[in-house]
Amino acid sequence: MLTAGCGGISQAQYDAKVAEASKEHDHAAELQNQNQLLQAQLSKPQPQPPPQNTDAELAELRKQKAAADARLKQFDELSLRFKKMIDAKKLEVTVRRGQIVLALETDVLFDPGKTEIKAEGKAALKEVADAMKTVQGRRFQVAGHTDPTPIKTKDFPSNWELSTARAVTVVKLLAGDGVRSSVLSAAGYAEFDPVANNATNPGRAKNRRIEIALLPTTEELVMSPELTAKEKAHEAAGKK
Repeated sequence: MLTAGCGGISQAQYDAKVAEASKEHDHAAELQNQNQLLQAQLSKPQPQPPPQNTDAELAELRKQKAAADARLKQFDELSLRFKKMIDAKKLEVTVRRGQIVLALETDVLFDPGKTEIKAEGKAALKEVADAMKTVQGRRFQVAGHTDPTPIKTKDFPSNWELSTARAVTVVKLLAGDGVRSSVLSAAGYAEFDPVANNATNPGRAKNRRIEIALLPTTEELVMSPELTAKEKAHEAAGKK
């Protein structure tokens, strides 16, 4: 047993000192452990707060939605207006590459290898022109398309010339029926933009066509390239 004296300490004092030192050691170890945990947390990538839409972004989204809604409304109105021609298989209203397209098989409009519009075709285009005149703020591109059957005549060395000439003829007729010339343009695609299988007669007939596309407005040009679900359905239907 240790006793006080000559600078010594008692057993009780010694035990107290040992207990105190042990407590300090444990406390230091706990602090070190907490520090390590804190360092580990700080080293982890911190989650970023979700982006907040600004007022300008929200306004742009609303504008895009309004433009999409207006385009779908226009599609439905044109489909209803041309229901008789659609039912008679003379015309299709579809969506291609995000654009509303009126498609007429050229067999209704032209004789093979010709650019003179038949009487039946003139009547069909007169009805189309009447509808186009009611569409405000739009430009239209008339595009000629052929099947792959080659043509090589004095007037048409290839299907490029034939498809373009047919588109120009349709543009002139639409302008004569009252559609403003300033909103019309013409293009020829020859056989290089088919919508059906050229291995079959019905497929080739469908590929021989005149398309009148409603060109996108300025608002639509800056819209997201993603089509709405309804537009995707119309576009998919047009590929069948």
